[in-house]
Amino acid sequence: MPNCADSHKVSVVSSITDPLEADNAADVGGRAEDSLNADSALYHFLVDSLTEYAVFAISPSGSVMSWNQGAKDTFGYAASEIIGRSFDFIFTPEDRRSGVPQDELAAALSGNRIHRDRWHVHKDGTRFWGTNTLQSLYDANGKLLGFTKLVHDTTASYLARQALNDSEQQLRLLVESVSDFAILSIDLGGKITSWNSGAQKVFGYAQSEMIGGEFSGLYCAEDVAGGLPSNQLGKTALYGSSSIESWLVRKDGSRFLASGKLTQLKRDAAGDVRGFVSIVHDTTAQHATTEELRRRAQFDELTELPNRRTFYEHVHRAIGSMKRRSANLFAVLFIDLDHFKEVNDEYGHLVADQLLAAMARRFEHCARAEDIVARIGGDEFAILLNGVTDVADAREAANRIAIQMREPVAIGGQDVKASVSVGIAMGSPAYERPEDVLRDADTAMYSAKLHGRARAVVFREADERDGNDNLAQDLLHGIERNELRLAYQPILRLHDSTLAGFEALVRWEHARRGLLLPAQFVPKAEESDLIVAVDRWVLGEACRQLAHWQRSGLDPHLQMSVNVSGREFSRPCFLTDLQSNLAASGLAPRCLRIEVTEGSLMEHSQIASDIVVAIRALGVSLDIDDFGTGFSGLGMLQNVAVDALKIDSTFVSRLNSHPGAQIVETVMVLAEKLDVAVIAEGIETAEQAERLSSLGCRFGQGVFFSAPLNTDAAARFANSGRYATGEARRNSLGIRSMDGGKAKGPGFGEKRR
Repeated sequence: MPNCADSHKVSVVSSITDPLEADNAADVGGRAEDSLNADSALYHFLVDSLTEYAVFAISPSGSVMSWNQGAKDTFGYAASEIIGRSFDFIFTPEDRRSGVPQDELAAALSGNRIHRDRWHVHKDGTRFWGTNTLQSLYDANGKLLGFTKLVHDTTASYLARQALNDSEQQLRLLVESVSDFAILSIDLGGKITSWNSGAQKVFGYAQSEMIGGEFSGLYCAEDVAGGLPSNQLGKTALYGSSSIESWLVRKDGSRFLASGKLTQLKRDAAGDVRGFVSIVHDTTAQHATTEELRRRAQFDELTELPNRRTFYEHVHRAIGSMKRRSANLFAVLFIDLDHFKEVNDEYGHLVADQLLAAMARRFEHCARAEDIVARIGGDEFAILLNGVTDVADAREAANRIAIQMREPVAIGGQDVKASVSVGIAMGSPAYERPEDVLRDADTAMYSAKLHGRARAVVFREADERDGNDNLAQDLLHGIERNELRLAYQPILRLHDSTLAGFEALVRWEHARRGLLLPAQFVPKAEESDLIVAVDRWVLGEACRQLAHWQRSGLDPHLQMSVNVSGREFSRPCFLTDLQSNLAASGLAPRCLRIEVTEGSLMEHSQIASDIVVAIRALGVSLDIDDFGTGFSGLGMLQNVAVDALKIDSTFVSRLNSHPGAQIVETVMVLAEKLDVAVIAEGIETAEQAERLSSLGCRFGQGVFFSAPLNTDAAARFANSGRYATGEARRNSLGIRSMDGGKAKGPGFGEKRR
């Protein structure tokens, strides 16, 4: 018999004594009986007041001797149904079968009091989770009187704990499954307290090596010395979270650029921060790609000169400087290599590229330190002359170039002769845009070519005004007289040379000047609303022609790509016109692709996203033309969903160089991540087509397949099945370039529209 504590003796005997045994108490003296009855009444009053707790007494044999109001409320039984009955009815059937009630009584006898949580059963058979205490009680002589049992329904808190445990387990599984992100927790002292599998992959440390280690140990030594880790933890403790954009260190000592977030762990009941969670991933490759694209956006890959966009920025600053102080005169030289296409055809692309690089070095040699030499595109260069005194300084610069051009260029053991035509535009406060300066210098350059090439011509505004005004007037009449024409350049699937569609390119059949290419009239159209009229005509005619071809038996899945200017793209009526043209022509929306440049999307960035969503909602595809020629592409693609990226011909022409191939590969990886197609422009050789196909590029166009074709030639092309390539195929079909003569590739006088 256990030695029982005084607190378990007869002070509560009356509350647990069996009714039959209670008769023996009648012999107790009157005053003692009155006192005991008073104590018993007080005890019953207190026990019955515990309505949220089931409190009942159990005899040594296991039968229920008392049953409070809380027990009735908890289990659903009245006292009259329970008194004298074995207490095992409160247990689940499986617990009764396994002897749990008897085990509890035995445990209480051994240890006086036990606490166990388990499932219990209501009168109606439903179950609830309860915390329960079983206490053995003895009289003053150590005789066992029975047991008291207290049960409290804690189902709600139990289920909440289970849900929390489940969610924590799910969270742990989720954290461990994220293998590309390092997720770790840090205590307030900067010690690492958890380390997921992603952290092991990113940093190279096993969990056992890092738990308890310093968070600052992941940072570069110079950042630790500068207090960066502690500053980030302090900032996070103050503001709740902070961004991580830092170079971190792997186990092997190598560094990588990490991007992520440092966040407070949830506060405890006292409102104090418990610690921090850091989530980072390795962005070194993305950073390298971004930097490469940034460099490519500013510099020409072949010549390493600033490109058109960068040159525009310099001219823009020169215009602003001259507006502030008219004495800050500048000039722009627009330079075009004469007969460059013949050099390319005679010597091949490799020699042509080397010639362009050599020309770049010569132009740099002719420039002063304050001048800017740039490659504008193809065989076109430009020089910004800062701080000139008058036109004589510009002519002198052109003369220095002419002298340099007298010497042939030695390339691959052969001397290549070249000459240049130079157009000069003098700076003026009247200029508002860099494009206007380049336009006038370009006009002067064409004048130099018309007057025999290998010379320099200064743009004379007064001399050109009448001609430009007449051109604009002629274009207006030309639209009215239906003088615009479309040429169609095939777009093929590179893996099997089957036709996917056409790109519609505008031409102007001028009454006096003959066939004009876009470069000869589109810039003038863009100065006024005439470009809107041109774009609307092109869209309508392209839809009509493809629908006509399809009704005549051509592949109903063929698609037509149509270029749209930024001005047309941003017009409020553009979507209405688009729907009207589709309805009028009967062309299925899936057969139409709208092409816009990066610049157009950025220029109208506030509305571009809504317009793109509306276009794609119609079922029309949207492609980005000349992708990669402007740095805007990366940021823009985060906000605008597109269907395809068109690799500019300048990238394609550099596929034989290591950096050039890397750029194309980068674009392909980006396209795969974005789940968009890639169309390569300006394919001129079988090697380029094969290389692009091997890189995963599915579609391509260029003179290797076909130059832009007139309507009949395009129809014959589409009907010819699988397509051979080059001149032999064109001759076999009787196809000639719509532009006459040999087909010219993009960058050699052909500007897309």
